[in-house]
Amino acid sequence: MFTIIIPTYSANQALEDMAVRCAQSYRPYCDDMIICEDGQNYSKRLMKIADTYIYNRKNLGFTGNVNRGWRFTPSEYVGIVSSDTYLVHGNPRDLCIPNKVTSPLIENQRIENLAGPFWVTPKSITEKVGYLIEGMKTYYSDTEYDNRVAKYFKKVPNVVIRHHGAQSVTVAGVEGKMEEDKKVYDSLPKR
Repeated sequence: MFTIIIPTYSANQALEDMAVRCAQSYRPYCDDMIICEDGQNYSKRLMKIADTYIYNRKNLGFTGNVNRGWRFTPSEYVGIVSSDTYLVHGNPRDLCIPNKVTSPLIENQRIENLAGPFWVTPKSITEKVGYLIEGMKTYYSDTEYDNRVAKYFKKVPNVVIRHHGAQSVTVAGVEGKMEEDKKVYDSLPKR
């Protein structure tokens, strides 16, 4: 079973529209879609697309929002997909590779390792390395996770997405929080 989790922050119509486009682009390729709305508007449109729509009034930040959906799913493969992405071509199911954490190519960015806007982790790896570290609210948690899963990582070039980076960060007012998250990241043991 393949679940896609989309953490959203639908603070305005443009962000909700972006999240809807994202969810619609991936919907045909997953068995289960969980959309986690983080502390803003309750979206009836997103709720209709999702199998599970989790709404939280308190803003947990990207990391907590991702983990909330991730802990909820029993699926064998879990795709973490930022709401500011959409599928360009390929089948996201090709990212479901036993014992590998995978990422697609991003047509407008060059990211060699795990791509924070979209990665897939099998349950077997989650059981070994765990979830994102929630001490980092928005920044660095995917980088830290990339460090933990580096020996399991594989890029899948036949799946391509587009990423409109940091669309919700400015609206959420967290751009100044990067230094706080970096302090947490720097304090963690490096693998």
